[in-house]
Amino acid sequence: MATLYPVQDVFTRGEISPRLHARGSLDLYRAALSKCENFVTLPHGGIRKRGGSYFVGEVKNSAVRTRAVPFIFSADQAYCLEFGNLYIRVYAYGARVGTVEVASPYLEADLFDLAYVQSADQMWISHKDYPLKVLTRTAHTTWTLEDYPFEDGPYDDINDTSTTLTPADHGSLTPQMTSNTAPSGTVSGFGGSGSAWQVFDKDVGTGVGSGGTTGSVQYRLPGGAQAIVENYYLTAITAGGLDKIPVSWKLEGSNNGSSWTTLDSQTGQGGWTAGETRYYEFFNKSPFEYHRLSWTGVNGAVDSSFAELTMNKAAASQAPFNLTASSTTGINNNTGFQTSDVGRAIRLLGSDGRWRWAKIMARTSTTVVTIQLYGFALPDLSPITRWRLGTFVPGRYVESGSL
Repeated sequence: MATLYPVQDVFTRGEISPRLHARGSLDLYRAALSKCENFVTLPHGGIRKRGGSYFVGEVKNSAVRTRAVPFIFSADQAYCLEFGNLYIRVYAYGARVGTVEVASPYLEADLFDLAYVQSADQMWISHKDYPLKVLTRTAHTTWTLEDYPFEDGPYDDINDTSTTLTPADHGSLTPQMTSNTAPSGTVSGFGGSGSAWQVFDKDVGTGVGSGGTTGSVQYRLPGGAQAIVENYYLTAITAGGLDKIPVSWKLEGSNNGSSWTTLDSQTGQGGWTAGETRYYEFFNKSPFEYHRLSWTGVNGAVDSSFAELTMNKAAASQAPFNLTASSTTGINNNTGFQTSDVGRAIRLLGSDGRWRWAKIMARTSTTVVTIQLYGFALPDLSPITRWRLGTFVPGRYVESGSL
């Protein structure tokens, strides 16, 4: 029997999976190819040989391998990126773009294991041994390569060892006050009370009261310093007087003590229970020297009182503080903190049952690192038993192909 070779003149389906080979009953099969190499399928059915290439210029070092990566912004703007050992160069319109050369961390041996995804003016680049990077074009001759900022995760499993982590600071705007002026800063309010500082003493067992249903309490940073506050929490007294707790208020910031900016306002905050803590967040990037809580109504009484006001100090305003591990067990396969942990996230469960996260800023030893805390301030400095280290460390960054 003679061999039949059916004529195929439509190729719009392109190259198909080997799992579809010999599926002649499918309409797509009759317009598909088992392999399409060095050809481009055309939308009207035919195919054409792919475009060729021409010599634009020599790479930085022809003695080592380099990789060409496309960066296509639009039909009119397309670039070729030369990835070499520890650098990236840019080409467009048949020539190198000026003297643009971006320093990169990628070694020659890793160039062909990089995975990338590009959208508009940005390209995300991943490799298991490098932090995820973002290459950004802000102008034809302006290119930058930066770490992609992961916030609050991902994390390894929750610690199940006996190792605890003890913070050296609360990450709050105020220190643990012992008077209206000690250990630092100045507290005022509650009708001029000499005990106003007790709302900043980190002790929910103490409270401050004042006559009347309106009032305020203020903290001024020492030496003209300024800090950004992004959230706060208010704690009710632990016994009695729940009708004295504010139900409406505003939190304000100032840099001269007379002109105030409202950071947050609340109304209808009734129904408090003994020792209850309520948490409030808001958007703010402005630093202030003075911070003030002013209330305009309470829960039914003729005077006002509450136990604690805790304002955070945003990470951008924080001085890093120590986090000390009780042992190396459970940290990096029981080897303790390493220099490669700098920049790593760590999640901490406070004694109030709320998770916070921090970034490791420096490593002092296998059991001590310095951190900056994000989110709500810690309620106390007790050892933390439940914590999670961030997943991303060298060898465990975003895997190639996962983008």
